Amino acid sequence: MRFINRSKNRIDAAVYALNNDKIVEAIKRAHKRGVKIRILTDRLQAANRSSKVRELYDYGINIRVHSKHKIEHNKFAIFDKRVAMSGSYNWTNPASAKNSENCVFFIKNQNAVEEYQERFDYLWRVNTKTKSDLWFDK
Repeated sequence: MRFINRSKNRIDAAVYALNNDKIVEAIKRAHKRGVKIRILTDRLQAANRSSKVRELYDYGINIRVHSKHKIEHNKFAIFDKRVAMSGSYNWTNPASAKNSENCVFFIKNQNAVEEYQERFDYLWRVNTKTKSDLWFDK
């Protein structure tokens, strides 16, 4: 959350699941202070009752659901095009409190950050579904 809280310009995140209240509140605060945020997530996870994706969408966060592959199982983020984070960590309550997870931050490796940014930009381009595209239909 530290990098969400410190971001000044942009956050791009590809996450499988998102229901952690603290992360959601940090994202909302970042959005409120003018940080541009793009979140790509899994369609089925977004429709899950415990998911906070709809809440973020309704708050004005730019969200797309993964439609190119069966599952959006990435777990990485780029903060201000300077720091990349990747690992097994879902942005969920169990990941924060119960699970054994890993998370690597690339801080002084601009090549790695650029690779993650290129991957995110590609995924964002090819996955165009939003709420109006059956996102929350059950």
